[in-house]
Amino acid sequence: MSETRTTITRAADLQRVPWRNGQGMTTEIALGGTPDDFAWRVSLAEVTQSGDFSAFPGIDRIIMLIEGGEMTLHLPAATHVLRTDEPFAFDGGLPVRCRVEQPTRDLNVMTRRGVAEATLDVRVLAGGDAPVVVPDGGRVVLVVLAGTCDLGTGDAPLTDGDVAVSGDPLTLSGEGRVAVARIAQPTSAP
Repeated sequence: MSETRTTITRAADLQRVPWRNGQGMTTEIALGGTPDDFAWRVSLAEVTQSGDFSAFPGIDRIIMLIEGGEMTLHLPAATHVLRTDEPFAFDGGLPVRCRVEQPTRDLNVMTRRGVAEATLDVRVLAGGDAPVVVPDGGRVVLVVLAGTCDLGTGDAPLTDGDVAVSGDPLTLSGEGRVAVARIAQPTSAP
C-alpha cells in the first residue's frame, strides 16, 4: 500500500500572522521551509486599507484577488488593476503600493527565485460536471475559496478556507471555487 502525500488543514487551524511591514494580517496557508527562509509560501492577506506591500527581495510573487472590489497596484514601471480570480505575477522585491476602496482578500504565492517557481489558477467545480484531475509533479496547494471540494481520498470534503497540500495526483469534485497553486523546481534547474 502506498503512503499518501496529502495533508489537510481546516480553516479554523490556520495561523494568522502580521505582515512583514506590520500594516496588516495574513493567514499562513502552506510553507516550504521556515517563515524567514522559505523556498515557497502560500498565504491569504486581508487588505483593509490602501498601503504599501511588504518587500520580499529575491522572491517571485503571484497575487490573486479572491474577495472584494478591485485592487490597484502601483509598481515602479506600471499600474495594474487586480480583478477577482485573475493572477498577477511580479517581483516581490519591488516597492508596491495598493489602493482599495473597500476591504479585500487576496491569495499570494511566493517562490524563492532559482529555488522554486509557481503557477496559480482557479477551478470552478459543479456537481454535474466531470471531476477535475490535478496531476502530480511538484507540490500542489489547494484552497477552497467557496463551497465544497472532495479530493477523492476518503477524507471529509473540504469547505470554505480549508487547505490541502499534496504531492499526489488529485481528483476534485464538488460545488464551489478552488484555488490551485502548483509549485515546482525551476525549469532551468539542473
